[in-house]
Amino acid sequence: MFKFDLLFELEVPRPWTPGKERDRFHEALEQAVFAEQMGFSTIWLVEHHFLTEVAHSSAPDAMLGALTQRTSDIRLGFGVALMPGRVNHPIRVAERAATLDILSDGRVEMGTGRSSSPYQLRAFGVNVADTREEWEEATKLLPELWTREQFSYHGRFFDWDDEITVVPRVVQQPHPPLWVASTQPDTCQMAGEKGLGLLMPSLTAPENLAPRIAAYKEAVAAPTDQIGHFANDQCALFTVAFAHDDDDRARVLGGQAGKWYIDVLGEIYANDWKGTPLDQVPDSYRYHAELRRRHGASGNWAAGLDIGGGGDDGYSNLIDSGAFCIGDPASVTRKVEAFRAVGGDRLVCCMQLADLKHDDLMRSLELFGREVIPAVRAAEAAAGAPAAS
Repeated sequence: MFKFDLLFELEVPRPWTPGKERDRFHEALEQAVFAEQMGFSTIWLVEHHFLTEVAHSSAPDAMLGALTQRTSDIRLGFGVALMPGRVNHPIRVAERAATLDILSDGRVEMGTGRSSSPYQLRAFGVNVADTREEWEEATKLLPELWTREQFSYHGRFFDWDDEITVVPRVVQQPHPPLWVASTQPDTCQMAGEKGLGLLMPSLTAPENLAPRIAAYKEAVAAPTDQIGHFANDQCALFTVAFAHDDDDRARVLGGQAGKWYIDVLGEIYANDWKGTPLDQVPDSYRYHAELRRRHGASGNWAAGLDIGGGGDDGYSNLIDSGAFCIGDPASVTRKVEAFRAVGGDRLVCCMQLADLKHDDLMRSLELFGREVIPAVRAAEAAAGAPAAS
């Protein structure tokens, strides 16, 4: 069954008028509660640092903790926790996730990552050349910390002699599902090889994602280096999403907000690796450095994907190509079907964008719940897919 998720980055565009940031957080909580009522499957909270305007979600566990007490069925996901130890030691990640798993009665999804940008890491003292290896070691530790007792460890990045037992213990057995964020092609196959769910930004035409999804699906069918006690074979595609009763109005409101989002990301990341010779950029970041230098401040190179130019308004081709899942319910449904056709298992919708009004966002969620999701369920039923539980 194809699933619909909702992701929050907590965007707070300038000017920062009194109460604006506070309102954005509280509106997100209200939207998340309504998303559960509308049939969404998971709420994801990102972890970003220093991304002024575009992402004020630096403490996802705090927001997720609030949602444990406001929701009852929808799953709650770290989208993602940054795993370099100077940002989040894996022991602390395990403790915080276990606490959330208890408070939510076993609804936590554990997304992991390292950040595609050194800008978010250097202030913490992270050695960016080692982040991929550090992410892997830290992520492998999570299921061990959740399931083992009297556990000592000696590794490259983490080391302790004391035989520790992390408390509290997770509710889900053997442990919450594990995910990794991917912003470059080779990470998709690696996610499959490690049996991790794939969280993939998909701000490009859905058909462009097919090779990456196919590589992931082939690898995850028989993981060769599985992390954790079970494989999570879900491919979740992140995109800008917005529905409105009027298609033209949806394109203007959602298109402008989505274009603002990628433009501000471009400005923030413009200086990544600037002045660093390419042969001195760490291998695991070279893909990002090459893409960002090639496209400058245009396109979604901040997420490692090239979405190209656009029409006169700057967002029409993003909508028409399906890169933005924006329109009236019928148009949005067609775009969702394109994501489903290329092998996605769920659509992670980023709706709280730029200065979109809370009432418009609540209506967007309602249109997804009342029209888009039922239409996709009907298409699944017609194709002989398993009925919704």
